[in-house]
Amino acid sequence: MSPRWPRILNYHSVSSLEVDPNRTGTSPNLFKSHMLALKRRNVCGVSVRELLRARSTGSHRGLVGLTFDDGYRDFIHTALPILEQVGFSATVFAVAGMLGKENYWEHWFEPRPRLKLLTGDELREISSRGIEIGSHSMTHPKLPDLDPQTLDDEVGRSRRILSELLGEAVEGFCYPYGMLDGTSVRAVRRAGYSYACAVNSRVEGNVYDLPRIPLSDLDHRLRFAAKLSVHSHYRALRNAVL
Repeated sequence: MSPRWPRILNYHSVSSLEVDPNRTGTSPNLFKSHMLALKRRNVCGVSVRELLRARSTGSHRGLVGLTFDDGYRDFIHTALPILEQVGFSATVFAVAGMLGKENYWEHWFEPRPRLKLLTGDELREISSRGIEIGSHSMTHPKLPDLDPQTLDDEVGRSRRILSELLGEAVEGFCYPYGMLDGTSVRAVRRAGYSYACAVNSRVEGNVYDLPRIPLSDLDHRLRFAAKLSVHSHYRALRNAVL
């Protein structure tokens, strides 16, 4: 993870999951402790759109990007009130073809969490409350596995649907599973996005495969502090800081 890129944190569901082999959930209490820790460090959580605009003017010092993949419904009831309490914004990456449904896409491990997704009306509401909405594709597939036509549909149509829903152009994309290749990146650029978020894997090393720091219920106080302070080496610290 290049130090020249501002830190971007990656959450999924803000909920307490009894069994969570996919590391989807971060409990509300732990998430709140993360946000308060940022506040104590005089670090402000912002959307990726805000972060990149600040970076373009050299004014991103003291900012960290906050992202939430998949668009789970618990965001509006649990995460957003905490963000508003501390004065932070964020980016939610929604699966455009599954609004209001359940996350029935393939997961790495079973059992998968059975979680509801935000509806279109809820996306409009959180957008009106200062949250950036980005695209996480139409159906959450592994983009490198798709044929060219399906890839363009997953990437481009999701942007059109969300832009029409929100009444404004959607700027950001997030690669499902963090999986990408050169063809995927070119499809994102072709669809008109201004940036795209990855996780660890990068192809071009620019705004179309921005690195992020994944977080979950495993990231207690010391691990969270380590990831913030030494984010370029957090994977090595993952098993060392317990």
